[in-house]
This record gives sequence, C-alpha cells and structure tokens, in this order.
Amino acid sequence: MHRNARLRAYLVAATVAAFLIGVGPAAPAAVAATPTSSTAPEASPPVTAADPTTTVAPLASTVAAPSPAATASTPEPILATVAALTTTPARATVTKAALVIAIAKTKLGRPWVYGAAGPSMFDCSGLVIYAFRMAGIARIVGSSHEVSAYALYARFKSLGLASQANGRPGDLVIWGGGAHVGIYLGNGMAISTLVTGVRIHGIRALTTPFTAFLHTGIAQATTAVTRTAKPAAVVAKAATVTARRVTTTPLRLRSSSSTAGRVLSTLAARTVVGVVGAAKDGAGRTWYRVRVGGRIGWLAGWYTRSI
Repeated sequence: MHRNARLRAYLVAATVAAFLIGVGPAAPAAVAATPTSSTAPEASPPVTAADPTTTVAPLASTVAAPSPAATASTPEPILATVAALTTTPARATVTKAALVIAIAKTKLGRPWVYGAAGPSMFDCSGLVIYAFRMAGIARIVGSSHEVSAYALYARFKSLGLASQANGRPGDLVIWGGGAHVGIYLGNGMAISTLVTGVRIHGIRALTTPFTAFLHTGIAQATTAVTRTAKPAAVVAKAATVTARRVTTTPLRLRSSSSTAGRVLSTLAARTVVGVVGAAKDGAGRTWYRVRVGGRIGWLAGWYTRSI
C-alpha cells in the first residue's frame, strides 16, 4: 500500500515537472510580442491584440513621396489669372456730365476773349463747345466756333428741351434769353466765362436774369476712363513762350486777367518773365499771361516792358 502511495506521488510530481518544462519557454516569447508603451517606438502605437481579419498598411504608406508626374505639374490656373489682373489697368465708369464738368473746371481763371474757344482763352459759348468737344460729345452742342448762346437756346427750345426746372449736372444754363450760356454743376451752381474770366457762380447771381436750363441728357450717360491715367481731354497743353518782358515795379502774379483774380505770388522789380498769352480787361488794358519760376499767371502789362 505504501508502495502504491509512493508511486502515485512520483507520477504527480513527474506530470507537474513535464507541464512546467513545456510552458516555461513560451512566456518570454509572449512578452516580446507585446511591447509596453515605455519601450515602443514613438511613431508606432502599442498594439495589445492583433485582429487576424484586418490588414494594416505600413505607416510609411501615409507619407509616401510624390510621384514624378506630381512634381512636374504646372501651377494651377488661378495663379495665372491673378497675375493677369494685377497687370491690367483698372477702369472706372463716370458720367459724361462729370467728365464735361471736370474739363471745364480745369479752365477756371482763364480770361474772357470774344470769339475764343480755347484752350487758354474763352468766351461763354466757347467754354461750352470746348468742354463738350474734349469729352467726345460735341454733337450735343455743335462743334463750330460760331455757335452762340442764342443759337443753342433756339435749338434746344425747338426740340422741347428747354425749361426753368429740373436742371441736372451737365445741362446748359441760359441767361438773358440767349445773351449768356454756361454749364450747370448742380445745387444751383454753374460754371461760365464772365468778363472776369472762367468762374463758378450761382445761376441767379448774375445781373443778367436766368432764363432756362437746356437739357442735354448726359447726367446719366456713362463713359469709361482709365484710373491710372487722366483722360486726355483734361491734360493741359504746354504753354509756348512767345516773348519776354521784365517787371518795372514789384508786381502781383494773379490767377486771371483782372485785379479781382487770386494773387499767386508777388514778383520783385526787374523780374524777367516769358509771355504765353495776352488779354484785354474791361478798361481796355493789356494783361499778359506769363510763365515765371515754374508757375503760370497773369500780370498787369502796363507795369512791364519788352526786352
């Protein structure tokens, strides 16, 4: 009996030993196949279990190098579009009335001379003809220098385009039944050539009474101009010196051929000036339009002498 007990104890011990021998080497392999987060590479997240039904792509596939075809591609079309826009001059749309008015305003201070239609001297109808011609719409008022305020009034009145109300910028203004004409600016103001030169004034500020508006229809009509350059119509022509004179006394350089003109500067006696034009004032005295020190203005001619 004791022998049988010893035999069973021996068999149990042998079985346990065999089990331990078979399982022991597998443990290190299991540990090696399951790295912990402390020993895993930074770019490879730890895997606690593998799913045999899932195929995992290598990490390198998400940052694959671009193909030769991709590196040789041309810039996207939008880049070329932006370049074209930056090199194309911008265009602005203005009304024809605004263009006519802008041209007329560049002549502020220019003298009145009977029958003159620019570019440096004007009578009342001459300023109107000049501004509309340079704006490219001379057909509205006629291009002949012989067109008068009377003729304009008669023509617009016959077409039913004359009235004492509803004046719009760019319309014409008639005074004295056709004795005087100017360009309406809006808000009761006009620009016209008076005997003192081209001026801005109220339509009821003249001694000659207001008669009518001549409706030109250009307040809404538009035209395109380049923003990066002035319209050719408003670029002043260079004045040509035709003679030289010298002041005989300290003399004021004025904006127009009148003592009412704005004083631009005061010239010392014996200042040499270049003459670019001349005009008579209401008293029959000669004024000279001169260039001096890079400026152009008017001098009382009777205080100068020829050299």
